[in-house]
Amino acid sequence: MKNKRNIVVVVTLVLFGVFFLRAIQQKEQTIKEGRLVLFELAPVDPRSLMQGDYMQLNYAINEQLRASGIDRTTLNKRGFVIVSLDQQHRATFKTISSKSLAELPLGDSLLPVKYFNWDGFTLSVGAESYFFQEGKDTLFDRAKYGGLRIDSEGNSVLIGLYDEELKIIE
Repeated sequence: MKNKRNIVVVVTLVLFGVFFLRAIQQKEQTIKEGRLVLFELAPVDPRSLMQGDYMQLNYAINEQLRASGIDRTTLNKRGFVIVSLDQQHRATFKTISSKSLAELPLGDSLLPVKYFNWDGFTLSVGAESYFFQEGKDTLFDRAKYGGLRIDSEGNSVLIGLYDEELKIIE
């Protein structure tokens, strides 16, 4: 009986490790091969006593969604926000869809980004916090865009914050 339990524990740990490593591999691949998209930020207080210096990210796309007139009662918990990209990779909200990726009418300048809708009308299209070294808060006060890499499935990874001149802040 004890041997069976040990086997179950070992198999569970191995499976957990495989899934964890696969998730890391997918994020690394998105960072390497994903398309750069700059989402305008609506800044929030960049300080937390417990976590150190960080910036809570609020993407301006949420305001664009509210202004679009889309009925919030029909908004699914998960789906795609369709954005258009300009020459500088800046995203502009176009529409929202709960269709599968294969069903979306996309062109060269339109890109689907997976969203999660937790509170009824705020989209989470990427990381919601950006942590930085203590004492660098004034440097990140000038952040205007969140730079995300987005893969062909609509998955996103935050790679950094960008200033008004579209240069990464380091």
